[in-house]
Amino acid sequence: MKRSYGFSLVELMVAMVIGLIIILGAGQLFLTVFQTNRQVETLSEKQAAVNFAVETLIRDVRRADWTVPAGGADLAVKVPNRSDCPGAAGTLVTKTYSLASSGNNHLLQVDCDGGGSQEIVGGFAESGFSVSPVGNYGVLITFTLLPTDEGAGSPESLSFLAVNRTAAVGGNGG
Repeated sequence: MKRSYGFSLVELMVAMVIGLIIILGAGQLFLTVFQTNRQVETLSEKQAAVNFAVETLIRDVRRADWTVPAGGADLAVKVPNRSDCPGAAGTLVTKTYSLASSGNNHLLQVDCDGGGSQEIVGGFAESGFSVSPVGNYGVLITFTLLPTDEGAGSPESLSFLAVNRTAAVGGNGG
């Protein structure tokens, strides 16, 4: 009787099934990591956009020629022109922040002395920008943002207090 060497057909098939399971597991792991990376990237972009909008608003409220603003959906502040508005640098300009609609997209925009609106950032829910006066020198600003996963979840709110430093320490207004 001749002795055969090597693997039998059953052993080869079992090894192929084990290899297939390992490859499918690695593919699933890759897909999960890819989706997680995409979500992290989307959240990072959203965070950067919100951070820019918050910093822009806080900077203008802090340096405004202060009068207590009316509450509502708009914020108007008089600030020295930093050459970001038409006119001479250093002159007082009125910046009005408001929410604008462009189709289904709601954008935070700024208008300098009626010289035309400029988009700051998008991704807001309808009526997603509101301002409430706080005392004689601050405003509570609330953003309502669309969920990161389109069609899933509810809008997220972010509220922050912006204080006019000069008015707060008794310089003007108050």
